[in-house]
Amino acid sequence: MHSHPMKTRPRPPKVIGEWVELRFMSRAADKGLTISKPYGDSAPFDFVVGRRKLHRVQVRGTSIYTRRRAYVVHLLRGRPAVRFSRRDFDFLAVYIIPLEAWYLIPVGSLPRRRSGLQLFPHIPVSSSRFEKFRDAWHLLR
Repeated sequence: MHSHPMKTRPRPPKVIGEWVELRFMSRAADKGLTISKPYGDSAPFDFVVGRRKLHRVQVRGTSIYTRRRAYVVHLLRGRPAVRFSRRDFDFLAVYIIPLEAWYLIPVGSLPRRRSGLQLFPHIPVSSSRFEKFRDAWHLLR
């Protein structure tokens, strides 16, 4: 078994974020989706993706594991950090780095007031409301 590239040595969060975005582009292309990246980094979404319909996608990666046995994804942006608005994007794409697991979550399914969410991809019988979005690439068509 080989060592995961993002575990070999500490890297700045921006470098990890860029790497996760590359992983997203590669996987989306493998799924036959068209991918467009906005110029600059001031848009509140990272990609426009789709086949028949286009969707704005915010991409996040995490390896943060809590005592509650959950992987945590933050829903904040900018400095000072503010919560994303439901109007900022259509889907949240989350990559759980250590498990190489993707979640494609429609913005309407995200918690309204919390600044983060918890995912449990390592628990085979997880009853998390987000499990139905694991590898849900078909939602982006």
